[in-house]
Amino acid sequence: MLTGLLLLAMQTTDFQRTELPDGYDRITSATYQIDVPRGWKVSPETNFGQRKAYGPEGGNLGVMTAPPSNQDWDQLYRTALFFVLREKKGTASPYEVKKVKVANGEELEACVFGVKNEAGFEDRRYVMIKHPTQGLLALSVEIPNREVAKDWEKHFQRMVSSARFLGSSR
Repeated sequence: MLTGLLLLAMQTTDFQRTELPDGYDRITSATYQIDVPRGWKVSPETNFGQRKAYGPEGGNLGVMTAPPSNQDWDQLYRTALFFVLREKKGTASPYEVKKVKVANGEELEACVFGVKNEAGFEDRRYVMIKHPTQGLLALSVEIPNREVAKDWEKHFQRMVSSARFLGSSR
């Protein structure tokens, strides 16, 4: 009985996974929805709103939520870089503010930047999408190597274009 309860607890997730017909899975949490490649391991959300989907080559797609804020993009970029570069060193590109279209067709303002590794390859990319009332959705990709970069860029673009705010963030 105890073993059964432990197995049930280990299988319980804080998101719903729905198979899509094109080789992706839709991950739906209480506050957002994203698409990731079918079968990738998806972590539970941490207590500070972060989740990762791990690919077979060793990289990951990441998502992190934050509540609505009055911070401008300069402040958000500096805060993001503090954590990004603390996790793994690199050379960050300046950010660009762009409009991105999310899953429900809404165009939202986003801050886009990347980080190059010691070999000069931009192996990490970030898109922070700001919703006026529902907070921030920070999406990221860590590409494991140059050889798989095109596939990973495709997966990241799919995650960004499938992003959808569902409820207020924390």
